[in-house]
Amino acid sequence: MQTDSGYQLVRLNNGICSVRSLADAETFHPVVGPVAEAEALYLHQLRLCERLQNHAGEFVIWDVGLGAAANSLTILHATRDLACRIRLVSFDHTLEPLVFALKHAADLGYFGGYEAHLQAFIHKHRVGFQDGPQTVNWEFHHGDFPSLLISQMVGRESVKPLPTPHVILFDAYSPARNPAMWTLPLFTNLFQLLDPRRPCAMPTYSRSTILRVTLLLAGFFVGVGHATGEKEETTIAANNLSLIAEPLDRRWLDRARRSHSAEPMVEPVYRIAPLSEENWERLQAHPQFGRV
Repeated sequence: MQTDSGYQLVRLNNGICSVRSLADAETFHPVVGPVAEAEALYLHQLRLCERLQNHAGEFVIWDVGLGAAANSLTILHATRDLACRIRLVSFDHTLEPLVFALKHAADLGYFGGYEAHLQAFIHKHRVGFQDGPQTVNWEFHHGDFPSLLISQMVGRESVKPLPTPHVILFDAYSPARNPAMWTLPLFTNLFQLLDPRRPCAMPTYSRSTILRVTLLLAGFFVGVGHATGEKEETTIAANNLSLIAEPLDRRWLDRARRSHSAEPMVEPVYRIAPLSEENWERLQAHPQFGRV
């Protein structure tokens, strides 16, 4: 199918179109397509319609891995009839996949009604609009996400503080392709930037042992996430155990102990290794496993 600026429009086995990055050899939402994956992994799992109906004030969503904007647009479309105020904060190192996708909006099918807003968003890196009863303020932060988190941690005067999220859509490229986005320091910094008074949940598509160990050691509570596509389960993390429907238990902990790939990455270099004795002790001391 059509190729432009290093991206290609591809048709999945179910007939749905998606975007593929040729440079990274990664297809966005590669099995069920952009909308179905966003609905299963984020919209329904996070109970966003219910939460927004019962939420007063601004509801902050961090969109980590903007890509072609399918996750954010699916959420906006599904909640557009609710009287709510959404603040979307998107992060990525490039807007190129969104620019490409917007050119092929008709084929992709998830842009309906937002095209003009996205043109402004691409040009100004922010856009605000009223969509029926829904108010949206959407901003884009360009650059290296791990470095941005460090800047927030340091609290430099030149760095504007980010609004703390109620939910995080974590959709980075795979650890083999983008290890810098899956390290223990990154998730530790992310956890420390959350407001403990503001319950926040973060689903992601991976179910790997190394990811789940990393999230636990960063401070999160971690559980089994909803199925999506060919994945029978994914992963959901949160700063409050009440947001986890199916927390990992001691049986999972025993499997992690035996796994050949459980030791978190500290440096942005992809590798696999069994759990160290030090981290095994830390895992056992996690408050999640004292509660099950």
